[in-house]
Amino acid sequence: MIRGGRPERIGAATLFGGACLSVIVVDPFGGRFRHIEPGLLLTDFAMLGIFLWLSVRSTRFWPLGIAGLLLAEVIVHAVRGAMPNIVPKAYIDAVGFWSWFAQLFLVVGTWRHGKRMRQRNVDKPWKS
Repeated sequence: MIRGGRPERIGAATLFGGACLSVIVVDPFGGRFRHIEPGLLLTDFAMLGIFLWLSVRSTRFWPLGIAGLLLAEVIVHAVRGAMPNIVPKAYIDAVGFWSWFAQLFLVVGTWRHGKRMRQRNVDKPWKS
């Protein structure tokens, strides 16, 4: 958040906010992950929308990678709906798996932003 440009800060805030919101919106009762988690699905959709917007508007490549990972998460939710016999632990793991790679994309994108700033002293954040 500190080292990135505006797109990286938006991405970091989105990932952090999505992680916090995900904890809050999951069904707090005994049926956790035994069905599609609608709050988690909506959170993933919202995050997907933000990263697609960043992919279109920013000059960075990394938001597209994160959008692809979030699309995979949304597909996991759809598969859970289509195949209700999936073990809840598999659903939890499949949804959470992609978030680690999203953070890695953001870290690498932020590092590359810093490298461009050191080399050129400028890194245009938005397309004109």
